[in-house]
Amino acid sequence: EDNGCESKLLDISLNEDEGYVQSRWNMIGNLTALPWSPRIDVIGRTKFWYNKDDLPSDSGTKVFFYDEEWEIPASKALLQLITKAGTISNSND
Repeated sequence: EDNGCESKLLDISLNEDEGYVQSRWNMIGNLTALPWSPRIDVIGRTKFWYNKDDLPSDSGTKVFFYDEEWEIPASKALLQLITKAGTISNSND
């Protein structure tokens, strides 16, 4: 069943020197329960930091910290929630 929500992985990279994996993604969600049918559409990135000294390990690598950032200000993402779908873009144009 398609509920109008998805997350797309746009890119992923490994920075072995600094000990993190970075992903770039697009989160999309149609909020059909609201009468004006808003759509959240945000592109962002997440860095997952791991301890390089623990590699390799039979128990796997553990993420000890992550940080996330959107490519648009939070205020613009909020505007997507209070306006009709497609009114506010997911870029800073």
